Amino acid sequence: MAITPFEGQVVWITGASRGIGAELAKAFAAQGARLILSAPESERPGLDKTAAICQGLNVKGATCRIETFDLASSEEVEQAYARVKSCGWQVDVLVHNAGITHRSMALETSLDVDRKIMAVNYFGPLQLTKLVAPDMIRRGRGSIVAVASVLGLIATPHRSAYIAAKHAMHGFFEALRTETMGQGLHVMLAYPGFVNTDISMHALTAQGGTHGQRDPGQSKAMSPQRVAKAIVEGLAQRQPRLLIAGKEGWLVLLQRLAPRLVTRIVRRVATT
Repeated sequence: MAITPFEGQVVWITGASRGIGAELAKAFAAQGARLILSAPESERPGLDKTAAICQGLNVKGATCRIETFDLASSEEVEQAYARVKSCGWQVDVLVHNAGITHRSMALETSLDVDRKIMAVNYFGPLQLTKLVAPDMIRRGRGSIVAVASVLGLIATPHRSAYIAAKHAMHGFFEALRTETMGQGLHVMLAYPGFVNTDISMHALTAQGGTHGQRDPGQSKAMSPQRVAKAIVEGLAQRQPRLLIAGKEGWLVLLQRLAPRLVTRIVRRVATT
């Protein structure tokens, strides 16, 4: 049997309890990767389910380790990294997939919600990268995947904090790639478009409540399996950037040519 690109490699995935993260775990497990699956402690049942599915694939070498922590807590991020380090697992691939969004107007969104979304979507991944990346550079190899969003390149209504965080992620990881070229570190930014997950169900309201509704047309969006497959294939090819989108992907291209037109189009995007 041919050796797969990630056989025996340690792959750490955040947000692995459901959606794209769970599908990424399955895709890497199918290649014989050793997985570290992370999410907050409140999502442990989802992590247990993901781990059980991955173990059930019965792929030689594929193993799972669960590390629960809150990306919004600097202390918990550092403790999770210390536990991984102490167990002797050297991370070969770090996938920043975890994220939280909201559904509220920019000027009506509380600063607490803005801060929470930035902490989970940007500062948490930033801190974990600064802990893991130096180990990769010392070994002269390693990959970091930042799952951003098409909304890290354009903007639609009712998601201002989420969009700000994804734009920040885009800027930081682009800069990191530039600064570490030639040091063995591969940095890939993935930009999924609209995906059929339950992210809008868990979205925050303006004051931090739970939105609890699916976006219009969510069920017709692309599957998380398609996104995960594209990310794993792009990573194997050491792509620097990956746009994974349907027709919304054209807005990214159009943005460069006709930004005013894109602004008029996105104002009509339906949200719950």
